[in-house]
Amino acid sequence: MFKLFIISSFLGSISILLQAPWNLFYLIFLIFPGLYLALDHGIKFKSFPKNFLSTIIILGGFFYFYFLFGFSWIVSAFDYRSEMEIFKYLTLFGLPFLMLIFILPSFVILIIFWDKKINKVLSMALCISIGEFIRGNIFTGFSWNNFSHAFVVNDSLMQIFSVTGQYLATFLLVLTAQFIIFLWKKNDIFFALTLFLILPSIFLYGLTRIKDNQFDTDNIVGVVQPNISQSEKLEGNNENKIIIDLIDLSSREHADLLIWPESTVPVLLQYNPDIIESIFEELPDQTELLVGNITYLDNKFHNSALLLDQNNKIKDVYHKIHLVPFGEYIPLKELFSNFTFLKNVTGEIGFEKGLEIKSISTNIGTARVVICYEIIFPEEINPKKDKLDFLINITNDAWFGKSSGPYQHFTATRFRAIEQGLPAFRSANTGISGIIDPYGRVINKINLDVSGAIFSPLPKKIKETCYSKVGDLLFFGVIIITLLIMFFVKKKKKYE
Repeated sequence: MFKLFIISSFLGSISILLQAPWNLFYLIFLIFPGLYLALDHGIKFKSFPKNFLSTIIILGGFFYFYFLFGFSWIVSAFDYRSEMEIFKYLTLFGLPFLMLIFILPSFVILIIFWDKKINKVLSMALCISIGEFIRGNIFTGFSWNNFSHAFVVNDSLMQIFSVTGQYLATFLLVLTAQFIIFLWKKNDIFFALTLFLILPSIFLYGLTRIKDNQFDTDNIVGVVQPNISQSEKLEGNNENKIIIDLIDLSSREHADLLIWPESTVPVLLQYNPDIIESIFEELPDQTELLVGNITYLDNKFHNSALLLDQNNKIKDVYHKIHLVPFGEYIPLKELFSNFTFLKNVTGEIGFEKGLEIKSISTNIGTARVVICYEIIFPEEINPKKDKLDFLINITNDAWFGKSSGPYQHFTATRFRAIEQGLPAFRSANTGISGIIDPYGRVINKINLDVSGAIFSPLPKKIKETCYSKVGDLLFFGVIIITLLIMFFVKKKKKYE
């Protein structure tokens, strides 16, 4: 069993190479067949408890090390305060364990249906995809590094998200990777061919779906990345320099809508109308500005996005709904507030979440603004089915330095654009900022650790996607159908 644990742990460790910035897609044909074989050697007892323990050891090792290396970029945020050192290592080694606990119920599927080969293949795909859904939705949710994000390697492969979303796409990815399992026997060639054809079918769907972009040339959008280090922001006393740099980048071309990153202006604009006025004095006429800023309302602070107009007014505001646990607020505050080291993370106050998910009406169209990691939750992008024209993601990836985090955040924005059939504009304080078309293709971008501004005519949205209409209902339907198939096969035949 120890050997199987080592093998599965190794496979989990290298699985992070499926994600950005590495995108080694071909590894799926090593990782998932290898995991299948490890499980097949371990789930061999007649006792349910023994099989469950074997599954925890093998699959648990796989996922723990996948999460360990996949989430390691998070601890970079703790490098800016010495008092957070303890929390840094607690997060590094504890978060993967917590994620493992969350997905543990999905392991039961493997044990119940691990009998005939087709059931084994289906149950592994179902187990992994359901596990992703659980960790993406339980409590505050943590939907990073889904295996389906490996499809980012190719624009055509990415298009499947317009139908499936990320969880069903993971199910299909794990299935197609296991076609190798059926190559050893002539009687299984049909199953091998069926599973293999999933991948070219996805590719052909994407190839036929992608069209040339149509642009609204009368409306120009500008995305700014000032590249302010987190150390510089925390030091303070440099408000004027930051604002001057932002204005300088913004004034290089005309834009009807300018987008500045999350919390980029280190003053509360709602109480500083003179600063708003000084900004617009330097910007082109008719320009609107969408800027991330902290707001204060009803004795509570919010992480917000403000839409400012030429009248030097706050035209509209969106307060972040999905806050980062232990980063922006303390969950179960009554229980954890007595721990001093947690107060060092969020401060005495922290942020209050907004009351509703809402769109913002700009002069060039209706936008859904998502702040920071809100972009990783597809079900929260447009739950009210508003008639949106584009997405805006403002963030501050300076916390994570030159790690893999900013690359994976940028990838998430591309997938949200595909799911909704909408162009997306991503403005990072530093990270990767970009202009993305409704097919998830990058029109232009600003690389990590670079300051700059990019401008583009507004890409037109395309027709509503399947996913934007039904969300994950298709995924739930596939779960039910797959369970029925596995139950039928299991009832008809005995265990091998």
